[in-house]
Amino acid sequence: MGIDIAEQAIAYARRNEERDPLGVVYEVMSATAMSRHWKERRFDLVTACMALQDVADGAACLRNAFAVLPDEGRMVFSVPHPGTDTPFRQWAYDEAGEKTVLKVDGYFESGPAVCHWIMERLRYHWDTPYWRYTISEWSGLIAEAGFLIRRLHEPRPSQEQVRRRPQLRDCYKLPYFLIFDLVKQR
Repeated sequence: MGIDIAEQAIAYARRNEERDPLGVVYEVMSATAMSRHWKERRFDLVTACMALQDVADGAACLRNAFAVLPDEGRMVFSVPHPGTDTPFRQWAYDEAGEKTVLKVDGYFESGPAVCHWIMERLRYHWDTPYWRYTISEWSGLIAEAGFLIRRLHEPRPSQEQVRRRPQLRDCYKLPYFLIFDLVKQR
């Protein structure tokens, strides 16, 4: 089962499913409505890949995930790493143009923000809302939903991956993402 609030994203996923069937059913739905749509204990695993920070009510998403999982069910989600995705974030460069130090500030400035999608690789630029949380705030939302944190993971490319794709060099130095692995325990 795959859900997204964006109709275009679901339409794209459905087209891919028709072309290469995996047995996945896609629904247009907010993650804050899962428990109203499905009975309790329906799924063994709920995942959210780089999505919860884009939801106005991340706490409701966590509560809904908790409701559709059985005891010992898991939720795994990723977010931008709160320690490196701060309101002020700027790389310092050496004489050769290599990134040397990431300057960050405003870690404790949490709440609503706007992401400006202005990377050169994009054909057009746009803005989207998102919500910043500190690690402590994520931990609080997780606990309030009833989950326990099984593990935290900060993915890092290998040296071989960096050798093959030098643009990964900066995320070899610092974490860009934080993955929460949660369990529902009663």
